[in-house]
Amino acid sequence: MKNRLYPTLAAAAGLTLALSACGSGGASSGPGGGEPATDGTFRFALQADPGALNPIMSASQATAELSRLAYDYLIYQDPDTSEVGPWLAEKWEETPTSASFTIRDGVICTDGSVLTSQTVADNINFVADPANGSQLRGSSVPTGAAATADPATRTITVTTVAPSPFLLLNIGRLPILCDAGLKDPTASNKKSLGTGMFEVTEVAANDHYTFERREGYHWGPDDTTSDTPGVPKTVIAALTPNVSTATNQLLSGELNAAPISGPDRTRIEAANLNSVLRPLPSGQMYFNQIASNPTSDPAVRKALVQAVNLDDLTQVLTAGNGVRATSLVAVEPRACVYDSVAGNIPDFDLTAAKATLDAAGWTAGADGKRSKDGKPLNLRLVYDGTDDPRNAAAELAQTAWSELGAHVELTGGDSNKIIDVILSGKDNTAWDIAWIQINSSLPSTFTAYFSGPVPAAGKNFGSTNNPAYEAAVTKASGLTGEAACDAWADAESELTKTISAVPFSDSVMKVYFNKAGLSFGKSMNGPALRLYQ
Repeated sequence: MKNRLYPTLAAAAGLTLALSACGSGGASSGPGGGEPATDGTFRFALQADPGALNPIMSASQATAELSRLAYDYLIYQDPDTSEVGPWLAEKWEETPTSASFTIRDGVICTDGSVLTSQTVADNINFVADPANGSQLRGSSVPTGAAATADPATRTITVTTVAPSPFLLLNIGRLPILCDAGLKDPTASNKKSLGTGMFEVTEVAANDHYTFERREGYHWGPDDTTSDTPGVPKTVIAALTPNVSTATNQLLSGELNAAPISGPDRTRIEAANLNSVLRPLPSGQMYFNQIASNPTSDPAVRKALVQAVNLDDLTQVLTAGNGVRATSLVAVEPRACVYDSVAGNIPDFDLTAAKATLDAAGWTAGADGKRSKDGKPLNLRLVYDGTDDPRNAAAELAQTAWSELGAHVELTGGDSNKIIDVILSGKDNTAWDIAWIQINSSLPSTFTAYFSGPVPAAGKNFGSTNNPAYEAAVTKASGLTGEAACDAWADAESELTKTISAVPFSDSVMKVYFNKAGLSFGKSMNGPALRLYQ
């Protein structure tokens, strides 16, 4: 089981790590050999209007997208290697219950004030205080976390009472506001009060948001500064929710970057534009293990996986734009990169699937339908059915499982409907198989979904009882670095081996660029944006 991870952080403190796909902050040719453009405008497609721009108060994905232009983070994590490098923090350390960061000297806020370690500590404590209503409490800042500052050494220390897995990465992903943004959280709803490469200069709600480059910026990942060749002077996030419109504007040069999916991708691919790939979980299969449900039987779960060709299912579900998943953790940058699937789930073999059920006492009648002790093998699949490929994939699984001898009822709907079925606690027996994505870059996020109380008291929607998983989680929660990732990989493998969770498909979203690109990473971080002639 191969994994990649962030390095042992105490050993990495103070070490400037090389970032893959980076140019060391210097001039380099862009896609097609174009030279860096000077003081240009980088225009990209925004899928939804963010409303308020304060990045620690809003849970909007659009707000998060724009915040990467105007706000910085304590550390940068490479999405391909999971390695950690400096950003606002120049060095760091971690234990299971603490993380400390030494803040760079000379970081300047948009209002001209100097970013201090106390300001960073105040950000963390603001989010941790439930009275403030931050949407990042419990995620970027774990519940119960507290931060203190040592101005003399420019160091902040974050502590938790109990071990907090990936504390350094969680805190490191918190966008940092300057003092003015903390004193009046509404002040940053229409402007930026951070330390980012760009500052908001125009807000045209439901149309576009304009950002201008800040001179004197010199603390970006990969030593990026405001003088780095190719860094745009202006960035415009233009609301372009229609994919065909975004495609036309990208091909014409009106847009420099846009995510393109569906049939329009064919036109973009023909233009040979540069792109980056962002994997996202698209197929995660969960089973209800309440005793009265047939999927509480391990043999039924095993046979269901044996009976369906997951390679075909992946291609149908993603409309040919996906790959087989290797773990539940697919959102980048991932804390750990490992494979919990290979060797842990059975291969596609319908004959073997029928034999599995035969051996477990699920016998087929004259009509081919199976039952055990007079109870028919009736299965209810609930799934996010908001597009044609997902509906087609559900029908493909229904056909395969019907051939196995089950009667399969499909219930599709949007994610809110499916979440209501499996997590509301209204009737925890109301489903047998669920396809719904739990999006996270941290393996620790999944713990509540596979242990502890069931809905409505908790999140353990599959009523999973897996002592081996829980023991591995306990071990992993007390570790950092490579040992932690190994333990989390072991924990997730306990879920796949028992067919409690089967990640089978990742979609691959492509962001295309026209005379533009990213100098590092896969997100629109301000210091990463580049324009080319």
